[in-house]
Amino acid sequence: MDSQNIKVYLAISGALIVLLILVIIIPFTKQKPVTGPQQPVTNLIPTTVETNPSSYSLPPTTYPLNVPADFTGAIDEPVSQQIIDLAAQKKDLRQKAPLNLTAFLIDFDYNEDKFVVFLKDPKDQAQKEFENWRTANYPGLGAEQFLIK
Repeated sequence: MDSQNIKVYLAISGALIVLLILVIIIPFTKQKPVTGPQQPVTNLIPTTVETNPSSYSLPPTTYPLNVPADFTGAIDEPVSQQIIDLAAQKKDLRQKAPLNLTAFLIDFDYNEDKFVVFLKDPKDQAQKEFENWRTANYPGLGAEQFLIK
């Protein structure tokens, strides 16, 4: 190798090492400015100016002040019994998942928000058995709530 190239490599390496050392050392050498002891400020009185004086005075309150939440901004809309039944049946089956029966297995897919049914062989008989089970146990859950695989 050429001795001239070696000198260039050594010079660059040395400069990088010096730069690295400076970057590491400089943050530790900075010292916070030292200020003399501060004297506490006394005789601070808040300004009290009465604006719009009224003839009535407010009763003294204790804190925290409890304010009733009469209006939350939500629309008060009645929920139908069919939706309540559907939600209750879906929650019940979701808590039982994974449910392993003789002809099929049911699990819940949270990404799809649907039940996944894995049919065992023979699939056509398992499909019929699943439909009978669904209508007997969970009539509120429609076929659109299940993904059959």
